[in-house]
Amino acid sequence: MNAWTLLLPIPLVAAVTFVPGAAPPQGPEKPAGDDVTAVVQLSELHYTTPDGVSKVVPGRSVVEIRVLTDAESHIRLELLYDNGDYSLIDALAMHLLRNRGGSHEVRLVRGRSEKMRFPRLP
Repeated sequence: MNAWTLLLPIPLVAAVTFVPGAAPPQGPEKPAGDDVTAVVQLSELHYTTPDGVSKVVPGRSVVEIRVLTDAESHIRLELLYDNGDYSLIDALAMHLLRNRGGSHEVRLVRGRSEKMRFPRLP
């Protein structure tokens, strides 16, 4: 047997090994534009308006709080209530209280303004 016949399969095996798509899948990658979500127990949401007035929203009526992160000098909050109501709030500060009285499960979402719920309300 000639030596070149023994070496002939090596380039063929290398060519098959480096074919695009032959690599094993590495699992799903998270697209950069996805929102970050969590579910927490919430009893009250406190926020401060741009005028400096403190407001309180009871957690039992809130289903989802979306924090929009691309606002320049304030916090923008979208609140969805269990009865279908909607609030858009510009705030200087917010406080999520989880152990004051009865708590309720609330979905927290952090995202950008282009993914606002309004006007696509559930």
